[in-house]
Amino acid sequence: MSVSTQIVQATAPHLLLVDDDVSLSRLIREYCETDGLDVTLAATGEEGIYLSQQKHFQLVVLDVMLPGINGFDVLKRIRQRSNMPVLMLTTRGATQDRIQGLQGGADDYLPKPFEPEELVARIHAILRRAYPTPTTAHFVVGDVTLDEKERSVQVGSAFPELTGAEFHLLRLLLENQGKPLTREELVPQVFGRDMGIFDRSIDNLVGNLRKKLGAYPSGSERIKGIRNVGYVYVTEKAGT
Repeated sequence: MSVSTQIVQATAPHLLLVDDDVSLSRLIREYCETDGLDVTLAATGEEGIYLSQQKHFQLVVLDVMLPGINGFDVLKRIRQRSNMPVLMLTTRGATQDRIQGLQGGADDYLPKPFEPEELVARIHAILRRAYPTPTTAHFVVGDVTLDEKERSVQVGSAFPELTGAEFHLLRLLLENQGKPLTREELVPQVFGRDMGIFDRSIDNLVGNLRKKLGAYPSGSERIKGIRNVGYVYVTEKAGT
């Protein structure tokens, strides 16, 4: 594996918040602006889709329960055009919503109700992972090349499109190639939070990443699951 580092310029964070609760949206915007974040509000899924296509945002905060087009459909439309980070707001206890959001390409989720301070902390954590500064890395492991500056991944001659969470997970696995990483290690680094009871977010993310990377020509998986432990990225020779 080869690794090189170089300096990148930070990007001014501009957020799109899509939520039909106008009072909550305004409160969130106040907290975000206090922390130096610029926030544009959208009250419907249709408006959120339109704005996401017309302006450049660093992150989208997206409520699941929206009038008309729901949050999952908005996420699908966003993912057809962009890999910018998306944080889903779900109903507390709605496990299926969280799973569906992560499988659909969301980078993280936050159950309602929540404290605005927690949301702002999650936003900053996602932005740090999605737009790392001041250094970035260039990894080459076998036929996989990951470039943080360009936020690109090449597998052989293919260029799979990864979400922010998928990109960060792959970076961690490549950086620790051959070394097993536990779920308890991965969840805080990928999602910026502690692992919860029955938390399958990493398992869902690994499943998505495996599909996009594809298996080795021999049919063996690039990312091996270790029972009751976690995951490890292996080379083709080690994976056979």
